[in-house]
Amino acid sequence: MKQILITGGAGFIGSHLVEKYLNEGHRVIVVDNLQTTWKPKNIEQFFAHPRFSFIHGDIIDLPNISEHIDWIINCACAGSYTSYQFNPVHTVKTNTIGVINLLELARRDDAIFLQTSTSEIYGDPLEVPQREEYRGNVNSLGPRACYDEGKRVAETLCMDYHREFGVDVRIIRIFNTYGPNMDLNDGRAVTNFAMNAIHNKDITIYGDGSHTRSFQYIDDLVRGIDAFLRLPKGETGPINLGNPGEVTMKELAELMKAMTNSSSRIIFTEGATDDPRRRAPEISKAKRVLGWEPKVSLREGLEKTIAYFRTQEPPEKKVLVFATTYYPDMGPAEEALFELSKQMPDTEFHIVTTKWKKGRLQIEDVGTNRVHRIGIGSVLDKYLLPFFGFLKAHQLNKKHQYRFVWSIMGSYSGMAALLFRMINKETNLLMTLDDAEVNRKGLKARFLSPVYKLILGKAETIYVSNIALAQGSKILENVPVVTPGGDAKSFMNKVRFAYSDIANKQEKKLHRAK
Repeated sequence: MKQILITGGAGFIGSHLVEKYLNEGHRVIVVDNLQTTWKPKNIEQFFAHPRFSFIHGDIIDLPNISEHIDWIINCACAGSYTSYQFNPVHTVKTNTIGVINLLELARRDDAIFLQTSTSEIYGDPLEVPQREEYRGNVNSLGPRACYDEGKRVAETLCMDYHREFGVDVRIIRIFNTYGPNMDLNDGRAVTNFAMNAIHNKDITIYGDGSHTRSFQYIDDLVRGIDAFLRLPKGETGPINLGNPGEVTMKELAELMKAMTNSSSRIIFTEGATDDPRRRAPEISKAKRVLGWEPKVSLREGLEKTIAYFRTQEPPEKKVLVFATTYYPDMGPAEEALFELSKQMPDTEFHIVTTKWKKGRLQIEDVGTNRVHRIGIGSVLDKYLLPFFGFLKAHQLNKKHQYRFVWSIMGSYSGMAALLFRMINKETNLLMTLDDAEVNRKGLKARFLSPVYKLILGKAETIYVSNIALAQGSKILENVPVVTPGGDAKSFMNKVRFAYSDIANKQEKKLHRAK
């Protein structure tokens, strides 16, 4: 039995390695800072496994690993450019300070150290396909350099530790890889194209679609990594692991659209800075040294990946909403949400509200809204909403794991949302206020002001209908972004952008590459 440390093990590639080596009977330790995911969903099923340990930590400040380690597999760096460009200095530190920390651990335990390097070290290549001997064409001053040059330095460190201290290092250069466990919000072509095609949304290509990539399925990559780890000491690499078959971005988008029977449009927008025009590996060394070559065709791999994506819900698929009253007892703010829900048929709004009047059903479906009512059917129900509404929402959250919670108005529903947000810190709070609430004055306003400021201070985005009124409002001083609501379609676009923007910030990603 090997003692295996997988850094970045909660991510896409790392999680597949965790599963493989646990199934083979090894002891697996994962260190991951969860930079690119809001929860370790790819490995949660292993938390109760007797031979598995998860350490929430960063390799830049590596937690103490007291156990003797046989293999270290370093996957600890965000690979999507929307992620690694979010905090470029952290990306460089991960590939320098973090790699040094791991190499020191390998030196201590005489462990095999496998560095998952990348085809990005070839930059925008002038040689196609790329051989391991090719030294690349990288812009060291561009926005991608934090990753490209960081990975190049990591390879340098590996070889220096090998030459100076005899550390058994093994370097692989991974070309574009795809498959189950990919992050839905990672900004990569396969993920973006698949999710948009499945949901019949526009498929956006950066550039004119002529840029090429070569895509390997995750199972092929895992086989290659394992084959390298099992070699006798002596071969350091680097070794390219990828599929030599090139495909243009336009061809990939068209294939994805056809395989999902999608009605999506393919649209083109400005390309990303220093985006390589062609990318394809030369894999004769992998064939010779490892006896490895990819076995899964692009179509076969995409079929499995699309099937996986069909089981995954976008973060905005289900939204929890608190409202003091709702259909059919609606004021302007509630009516705005009701109209919004008609414009977003792919999103379920789970409304927690009061009965307010006798005869109202406890649970009622209204379009894409599922309305959950608490109380006795009286105006006094609003006083019950903060506590009993929170309890109902807590019960619903056990099933649905809401990413977004929305409060319509800031008083009773706001207090329920605040309680929910305090207990469920991973959720994101949005709020809608009407003009009367924004413009509230007098004794009642002064009395409620501290409560409002507490509630509004927890909100990521606040929607109002009158931006001029909001700018003069006492309760909105020193609180987050205030956005005018507008008509239903405009409101929908703002909300969808807010969902995406908040999710990206939570997962430390850019909306698109620089």
